[in-house]
Amino acid sequence: MQEQKRITEFFSSPVAKKSSLSPRTPIFDLTPKHSTKKKARLSVDDHDSKQTTLNAGQQKIGGQYCRECDMMYSIESIAEVGMHKRHHNRLFDIAEVKVSSSQLSLWLRKERHYDSPNGSIFRIHPDSRSSLKRKVEQVIEEIVNPSVGFASDLSIWGWDERRTVWASIVSEGSTYYIAGIIVTEPLLSAQCSNTGETIRDGEPIIGVNRLWTHFIARRKGIASEILDVIREWYFTGVLVPRNRVAFSDPTDLGRQFAEHYLRKEGQSSSSILIYQVTK
Repeated sequence: MQEQKRITEFFSSPVAKKSSLSPRTPIFDLTPKHSTKKKARLSVDDHDSKQTTLNAGQQKIGGQYCRECDMMYSIESIAEVGMHKRHHNRLFDIAEVKVSSSQLSLWLRKERHYDSPNGSIFRIHPDSRSSLKRKVEQVIEEIVNPSVGFASDLSIWGWDERRTVWASIVSEGSTYYIAGIIVTEPLLSAQCSNTGETIRDGEPIIGVNRLWTHFIARRKGIASEILDVIREWYFTGVLVPRNRVAFSDPTDLGRQFAEHYLRKEGQSSSSILIYQVTK
């Protein structure tokens, strides 16, 4: 679990350092290399359906920890309670990821996308100049990064701009919103989580740099849906097996998702591929 922090520290510090869950080895034979200041976390829980309405009238004293938004704050401080409420609601309110029907229609006409059972999955490259790219960058910076434990200064696209962003847009009634985002990068190697063995055989490996689904979209298979599209279309003419998808320092919930995703391909082992993120 991430180290608990006071909420004032969260908003005032540009980088919140965290210790890694386990040692990693670099996977790129590229220079120069930049180490991350904060570990990557995967945020997905297909089994969690807890109430997300924030009750600011709790009768408690002293430090209060919110498990849902991972904030530590003082219940006795009006300022901290207010800051927590704004941060909490920003993570769970659909308004923060809502898109208009006109925006969606424009993106469907002009942007590369793939149909899915839940909606449409868009593929965004670092050189794109579309409004979709700007919208996705905003969601990643304001919601995804805090949710998955990324430092605010960690690049979305990477220092070499080799990353790709995949965004799932679905509907809730007449409302359209971004339900899930996965940031990927091509890898030369990765490690087996159980044995530490390095896999470097020249075959394609997809690195999942960040993985996030909106709270109200969980348990709907959004993350699996995006990954299936990625495996089919990331490398031209190659369908990447599930066991060639590597995850960057996943949380416990992220690891559970990864293991569940691999079991769909018949893998009985709990071992997954992992890798260290570069800046």
